[in-house]
Amino acid sequence: MTADKYFLGKYDHVVVNGRRLKADLAIIDKPAFIRDLTGSVLLHEPDTMNLGDFDRVIDATGYKRAFLPAVELFPVVYAVQIRLKAKTPQAPTAVLSPHGGYSWLFPAGSGEVHVGSLSPFGYDAARQALKCVTGGIAQDNAVCSCRGEIRCHGQAHPFVQGRIWGIGEAIGLVDPVTAAGIIPAMTSAKLLVENWDSEDDYSKAVLKKYGYMMKEAAALNHLMAGNLLSSSDIFLPKQALETIGLQPNLFELMGLAIQGARDFLDNLASKDKSPSRKET
Repeated sequence: MTADKYFLGKYDHVVVNGRRLKADLAIIDKPAFIRDLTGSVLLHEPDTMNLGDFDRVIDATGYKRAFLPAVELFPVVYAVQIRLKAKTPQAPTAVLSPHGGYSWLFPAGSGEVHVGSLSPFGYDAARQALKCVTGGIAQDNAVCSCRGEIRCHGQAHPFVQGRIWGIGEAIGLVDPVTAAGIIPAMTSAKLLVENWDSEDDYSKAVLKKYGYMMKEAAALNHLMAGNLLSSSDIFLPKQALETIGLQPNLFELMGLAIQGARDFLDNLASKDKSPSRKET
């Protein structure tokens, strides 16, 4: 397998809230990559498996965490996404929502664009944000669509229980700031292979690489409760953005963090002051 086979585009910048940020990233054909990676491997649904038939089970079931013990951690965000036949942006584009979360438009090759939104306040909020970014694009141009819940709370313990070893989102490796999970998932799989014979070494390697996610999650929960970010919190997104190939300078980083937090808190305050309405 060669990486170039799966590239849909390589980019030296992205646009976030209208600001051009330096970047070094690629958009890949994820379905094709997964098909080639799995090949002729027999796939099992979790509820049909007898764990006793296997020496080791890798829990890569994402949000469901189907084999490891269940956890109740926050925040969890709700994502809706759609692939459309439409004019594509020149570079990956993201828009922070004052309601929490963000939306994105990514070139997806062959005259298609991948559009999505995520929100900590449910699917309806994410769909509303999605309508804002799709604008007048006809929904009958849709190639496919999906939705799902994403863990954005940092590490979910235990990583290993008996013969079950977790990777990726199943152990909470989705960045709380960006909700990016592909790179942490692939990295955790590599760490598992490198530490195949030691549960303790594997857990330490994961925490060394992604321990910063817990601080991000704590700061986001603090913000969502209506509190101001501390001066140190403003710099937390740096590692999150670098993980996905974004390279903002110090002033760009501070601008995005401060603007995003201020817009969210202002929106939260306006809701608190408005007359209560019964939702239908």
